[in-house]
Amino acid sequence: MNFKSIIMLILLGLFIIACLQNIENIPLNLLFWKFEISKLLLLILTLIAGIVIGMIIPGVLKKSKEEKAPEKN
Repeated sequence: MNFKSIIMLILLGLFIIACLQNIENIPLNLLFWKFEISKLLLLILTLIAGIVIGMIIPGVLKKSKEEKAPEKN
């Protein structure tokens, strides 16, 4: 296992511990809607959203840099 894999496993373990300590329901106000959601579910959804955004943004930035770069012949 390389260094990056070990760090990822440690962070995943810390995330799981934090999730297990936050299982109570909390009120969530989103624009005009009000509902209760588990902190655990909210943490997991936030993590997934962060991962997806983190995967999309580098691709978009790479495309825009390629479009701006002049072609070399």
